[in-house]
Amino acid sequence: MSVFASSSTTPTSLSLSDQSQPIKFTNSQDLFKLIDTTSGDFLIITGILIIINPYFEQCGRGGFRWRRYYAQSQILLVTIPTHAHEMLHCILYEKFRDKVPTRENTWRTKAATTFRASRDRGEGDSTGGPIPERRGHDKWPTFVIEAGVSESLAQLRLDMQWWFAASNHDVKIVLLAKLDSSRRMITLEKWMEEPVAAPVAAKLGATTTRQSAAPRPILQQTITIHRNEATSPISYKVIRGALVLEFRLLFFRSPGEGEGDIIISVSDLQWYAECVWD
Repeated sequence: MSVFASSSTTPTSLSLSDQSQPIKFTNSQDLFKLIDTTSGDFLIITGILIIINPYFEQCGRGGFRWRRYYAQSQILLVTIPTHAHEMLHCILYEKFRDKVPTRENTWRTKAATTFRASRDRGEGDSTGGPIPERRGHDKWPTFVIEAGVSESLAQLRLDMQWWFAASNHDVKIVLLAKLDSSRRMITLEKWMEEPVAAPVAAKLGATTTRQSAAPRPILQQTITIHRNEATSPISYKVIRGALVLEFRLLFFRSPGEGEGDIIISVSDLQWYAECVWD
């Protein structure tokens, strides 16, 4: 089990892959040229005051998205929706949506809606929440998928931390999907928050007690999907079984008759991986 301490929505450092080294902002024209010519799906821009520039607010659409903006550190994360990036989250979310109870008006897809926390802002790749509890554009989703190709898994984990902290723990499950093309592998990580007991110093002659600390993100499940090109047809090996998404966290209630945790099976995950590489 892996635990992440999360006390701020602003990263103090960035964990980067070789393809996502930070780039210093100079002017908007150079930034848009860079976005147009990059081959990856992710850029980190530093030294940018997007929060006070209406021009940037209007231009962050069409061919790219403002993934996350950290006002204090003036860091902007940009997503370029390549085919692989979009398949990583869209197909997985569609498979999840197919398994949501068919009862009318139980779930609302929020897609890449922008959410704000103080002066920070961010959007997921695929998001959604239950109705009526999360109806409305300002209501945080309960489920978020974040995908990355050139973005490192470590950076995706910073995205995960932002969702829990910025939403004041309204987000309940964050699913990370990382494609490693060189290793022919997809890694899925399911993160949820749990209260972590904090130690309390014992007084002389007293018994040591513990108190509940703020919830922290805990890695609940890791699944890897390996592509084997030596077989005919090409095959996909899923390690650590099916993906399980807890119904009670997604819908704020216990499952009723015919309902239960959302299970994306091994065969579902194999089909998903084939779509990503298609």
